[in-house]
Amino acid sequence: MERRAFLFTTTTTAAAALAACRRKQQDPPAPSAAAQPSMSAPPAPAPPELDVLDWELDGDHRCVVLVPKGAVGKLPLLVALHGMGETASPKKGAYGWLVDYQLDKVIHRLRTPPLDEQAFQGLVTPTRLAEINTDLAKRPYGGLVIACPYLPRSIGGELPYDTYGKWLGEKLLPKLRAETPVLATVTATGIDGVSLGGITALRIGLARPDLFGAVGALQPAVNDETGAEALAAIIAEKIEGRPLRIVTSTEDSYRVALSALDEKLWARNVTHQFFVSEGPHDYVWNQGPGGIEMLLWHDRVLRIQ
Repeated sequence: MERRAFLFTTTTTAAAALAACRRKQQDPPAPSAAAQPSMSAPPAPAPPELDVLDWELDGDHRCVVLVPKGAVGKLPLLVALHGMGETASPKKGAYGWLVDYQLDKVIHRLRTPPLDEQAFQGLVTPTRLAEINTDLAKRPYGGLVIACPYLPRSIGGELPYDTYGKWLGEKLLPKLRAETPVLATVTATGIDGVSLGGITALRIGLARPDLFGAVGALQPAVNDETGAEALAAIIAEKIEGRPLRIVTSTEDSYRVALSALDEKLWARNVTHQFFVSEGPHDYVWNQGPGGIEMLLWHDRVLRIQ
């Protein structure tokens, strides 16, 4: 089967990537003032299917945690990182996946299949839609606890990846395991993110096999073939057989570099998944294919114990 199209098989420099993320076209454009959530107003009411925990932690750290209501037993844990557009403040970043990317709506759609084109914001082929609905009919979406920490704009620069990864490992993950119904194992813990959050998920996930059993990235900020070559070398050295998935899209500004990364990984015999979705590098993609592809993949691979 064509390796680029199959979803459910288990399987750069920081400065350059960060510089690319700063270019307007590389991250989703900021919503209009009317569309942006007010950072002085209280958060929107919790979605009916989720408990929303808002943790203000040490320093500027903040994390919104989405916990499915009515879950039976403990669930896998996904750490989901936002993009450059949500680095404006700790609150905006922590609420990025819930408010700007509408992840609650994505979760509702996955829990009430079959999905239609509208669930993907129209950004899906008939073949992909049929594949996902066939899979959901065989195995319903089980659900995840999703932790959405604030990702500072300076990540990979003034704030080293290692420092942020240390905070995740020493502060956030222990709190999540103590206060939410998650499986406290590495194999049930994944990391993912979009754009700036995507490259950060790759760099931290690769560096910390003691924390993350699966690593994913949506439209990660890899600028060019030179960056792809450097990242492929890191992945080959650090992945240690863990499931790895990289998703880009037809109009993603990073697609060419990510396609090169895919080829370089196969040249190094690194088992991974690479998928090209429909759509742009924009909020509409995060709200449709991005969120669906991320949640469904982690729901599958993190349940393999």
